[in-house]
Amino acid sequence: MKRKTHFTRKNLIFLALLFFFLVIQTFVLLCLDVGGMMKKNNPVASLAQLFGLTLLDLNIVNYVTYLLIVFYTFVFFAAVLYQVRLARYYDEKPFSKKYVLQYVATFFICVILSFGLSIFLQLPYSLDKLAFTFKMIWESLFLGILIYIVLGSIIFAVFVLYINFKNIDKPYRFFGKKDIYDEEELVEREIAKEKKDKEESDLSKSLDMPAELSGNINASANGLGGTTTVQGGVSSSEEEPLKDKQIVFPGLCTIDNEFEFGVPHIDSTNITLEELATRFRNYLASNHLYFDIRIIREFISSFATTRLVILEGLSGTGKSSLPRYFASFIGEEAFFTPVQATWRDRTSLLGYYNDFSRTFNETDFLKRLYRASYTTSNINIMVLDELNLSRIEYYFADFLSVLEYPSSEWKINLMQLPYSFDAPSHVLEGKIIIPENTFFVGTANKDDSTYTITDKVYDRAITLSFDDRNEPFEVEGEVGSINISYEDLNRLFDESKNDESKKLTREELETFKKLSNFTYETFDITFGNRILNQINEFVPVFVATGGTKEEALDFLFTRKILYKIEGRFEDYIKQGLLELKKLITKLYQDKFTMSIQEIDKMLKRL
Repeated sequence: MKRKTHFTRKNLIFLALLFFFLVIQTFVLLCLDVGGMMKKNNPVASLAQLFGLTLLDLNIVNYVTYLLIVFYTFVFFAAVLYQVRLARYYDEKPFSKKYVLQYVATFFICVILSFGLSIFLQLPYSLDKLAFTFKMIWESLFLGILIYIVLGSIIFAVFVLYINFKNIDKPYRFFGKKDIYDEEELVEREIAKEKKDKEESDLSKSLDMPAELSGNINASANGLGGTTTVQGGVSSSEEEPLKDKQIVFPGLCTIDNEFEFGVPHIDSTNITLEELATRFRNYLASNHLYFDIRIIREFISSFATTRLVILEGLSGTGKSSLPRYFASFIGEEAFFTPVQATWRDRTSLLGYYNDFSRTFNETDFLKRLYRASYTTSNINIMVLDELNLSRIEYYFADFLSVLEYPSSEWKINLMQLPYSFDAPSHVLEGKIIIPENTFFVGTANKDDSTYTITDKVYDRAITLSFDDRNEPFEVEGEVGSINISYEDLNRLFDESKNDESKKLTREELETFKKLSNFTYETFDITFGNRILNQINEFVPVFVATGGTKEEALDFLFTRKILYKIEGRFEDYIKQGLLELKKLITKLYQDKFTMSIQEIDKMLKRL
C-alpha cells in the first residue's frame, strides 16, 4: 500500500524534540552573553566557566547569524523527513543513491543559505569573525546537549513515576498485548473459554476425533475467513496490529532486498519469428523431443494472443516438456506448479493470511509471480501441471477474470491491509500484480481422473492438442539456445500484427464467415468478439513464424468451433458434419487438414 506524503506521528515527535533542543540551545546562548538580558552569574554561565569555557560578548549580527543557523538546521531535518516520506509514496528505497544525493544537496543548500547570509551580514569578513562564530556555535551546542540530556532524563523519570503510580495495582507488562484485569471481565473471559471448550468437545464427538484436532480445524477455518477467535472470545485481529512486513511477508521482502540494487540487463539475440520457431524445433530435436513444426508455430503464436495456453492430450506426448524446454531455449526457467485435486479457491495458488501465526502463508507460486514484477524484461512462464485435476474455474477464477482487463488492472487481492501497514514494494493496497511478462501454460490430461474444461476457459485460452505421436527427423540448421527479452518478443509480435500482408483480408474473413454461419445454423454454435479478436491477433503472428493463413484458420476453427460438437449425439449431428466437410472442401480444398481429420474422428464415433 502506498503511503501518503504527510508526516507521521513519529516524524512530528522527532521535529518537536528537535525544536525543544534548539530552544534550549538558544536559551544557553542568551545566558552566555555577558552583555545580554541574563545575569552574568547565571547557572548556565557558571556551568560554562566550570568546563573552562569563556563567556561571549555578542551583538545583533551574532544573534541573527545564530538564528539563521538554527532555522536552517530545522529546515534541513524537516526536508529530509519529507523526502523519506516521498520515497515511500513512490514505493522507492529512501536510502537509494538517488535519495542520498538529494539529502546531501539539501544539506549543502541549507549550509550555504545559513553561513552565506551570515557572512554577508558581517562584511567586511575576517578570520577572527569566522573563529568567533564557530566558538559561539560550539559553546552553545556543547552546553545545550548537556542541559538537554539532564532535562530529558528528569522528564522521563517523572513520566515513568506517574505511569507506574497510576497503575500501581496492575501487573507490569512491557511487551505483548494489552490485557484486561478487572474482575468482571476475567469472569466473562472464563465463561467464554468454557463455552468454546464445550463446542470443540461436541465437534470432536460428532467427528470421532480428539478435541485438540477439532480445535485446529476450527482455527484453520477461521484463518481462511480472515478473523480468528482466541481465548476469551476476543478477535486477535482486533487486539493486535499487523507485525512488521518482514514477519508478515518474509518471502516477498527477501525478493525486495534481492533486487534493491537493480535487475540484470538482457542482451537479446537478433532473430525473426520464423527463425525462432525453426531453431526452437531443432533445439527440441537435439534433446530427443520431436514436434511437428506446426505445433511449434501454434505454441509461439499463442503467446501473442492470450496469457493462458492449454496443452491438452494423452499422457507422455510431451505436454510438460514443451514449455520447460522453451523457457530453457530462451534463457529462462519455467516454473511448475502441480495442481491438486483439493484446490477450491485462489488461496491454493497465492496463499492466505494465518491469524494464529499472524503471517501470510506464501506459496512458491506467489513468490515467483512477485519476482516477475521485478524482472520485467524476462519472459516468465508459469506452468499449471495437470490443471484439470481440480476445476480451473475454482482456483484460477480471479486470473481468468482479471486477464480480460487492460494490463494496468492485472491485480488480485491477497488480503485486507491496514492503512498504516508498510507492505512489500509491489503489493499495492493488499493486491499482487500480474506482470505483463507472465504467461500461464496449463497441461491437461484426458482421462477419468480429470474434470472437463468448460467453454468459459476454452474461449479465453488457446488450446493445443497432443493426440498424435511425433516422428523423429534429421536436424538441419542451428540448435543452440538464444536470449530474448520480453520487450523484444513483444515487439516481434506487434510488428507481425501491424503487417498488412500478414493480416486477413476482407475476402478471407468473408470466406471464413461462411463456415461460422454454417455451424451456427446447423449446430447452434458460434463465437463472440473475444474469439474474433484472437483470430485477428493469432493469424498474422502464425504467418510470421512461417505458416499460412489457412493453417492458422484451420487450427482455430478446430479448437474454437469443432471441439464444441464433441460429445453430442443428436440425429442431425452426423448429417451436419458431412455437409460441413463438403463446405470446407469447397471453400479451402485440402488446406483445412486438421478440421477434416477432426470431423472424420467424430463421424467414426457416431
